[in-house]
Amino acid sequence: MTRVVYHLETHRNPRQVNRLVTTLRSQAPDAVFVVNHDETAPPLDRRTLQSLDVVVMSGRGGYSDLSHVRRYLQTVDWLEQQGVDYDWLSNLSGQCYPLRPLAQVHAELESSPADAFVETFDTADPDESTWGLRLADTRYGFAHRRLRSLSHRQMQVLRPVQAVNRVQPWVRVTTATGLTVGRRVPSPFGSQLSLRGGSFFTTMRRAAVDHVRDFAEQRTQVMDHLQRCLAPAEVFFQTALATSESLTVVNDCRRYFDFSHTRYNRPKTLSSADLPAMVASGKDFGRKLDLDRDPTLFDLLDQQLLAAAGQTG
Repeated sequence: MTRVVYHLETHRNPRQVNRLVTTLRSQAPDAVFVVNHDETAPPLDRRTLQSLDVVVMSGRGGYSDLSHVRRYLQTVDWLEQQGVDYDWLSNLSGQCYPLRPLAQVHAELESSPADAFVETFDTADPDESTWGLRLADTRYGFAHRRLRSLSHRQMQVLRPVQAVNRVQPWVRVTTATGLTVGRRVPSPFGSQLSLRGGSFFTTMRRAAVDHVRDFAEQRTQVMDHLQRCLAPAEVFFQTALATSESLTVVNDCRRYFDFSHTRYNRPKTLSSADLPAMVASGKDFGRKLDLDRDPTLFDLLDQQLLAAAGQTG
């Protein structure tokens, strides 16, 4: 039987984290769960999580920086140090939730010829990239300095200052991830190292996990460059995996999210009205959900999971 590790990065709403982990544990009693919680966020209910045999770590959280990757690698290092034997590693946030019975998901992974399920595209190919060439250049062609965080209202007010980006090639001012100023720097990406992008959320076989860990340890120049970029977590896995000639990568992260009618590169917060589309997607997990905003959606998903498990049991 395949063994899956779930790495969860959480930063808010301990009650929702409890709900998510409780559901995951009931769905996958043999899985390993590691929660890496933002050390600056409200504390988790460790007693409940430990009763569910969950490993709880803490790390410095952030938005649109390399902290997401660092926390992922922290879990990978811990798994190796502890000698944990596993087949797949899947990363989630505290605002994810399963859409399908995990027994079905694990059975598919066990029989899959793939080594990694990850959204991936060439950021320099206008026909392939979903971002556009200008966004990719702004994010990864400049060394950025974050000056201050911004509220949604402040983002809207300051958005017009980004017009400066269209009239010169040397400096970038952005507001989507806080007020940030970037200067053009030499890039490690090009013909010898393709910059690929996509969602941070992945499901990877251990061989692929080992490959991306080795990439981070050996390509220090690349990691130093990404440390100063915007949204490095959205290119790290994809770029690292593309350097392997042996791994089979499937362009599908197996997550459902909805970026339509949203701004600042943040997915829509899903509601009960989205349930039919979520279930019909056939994806393993949906994000993002908010227990305080729509608790009914969680109840409906739990009912859906029970019904789906009964049909295949």
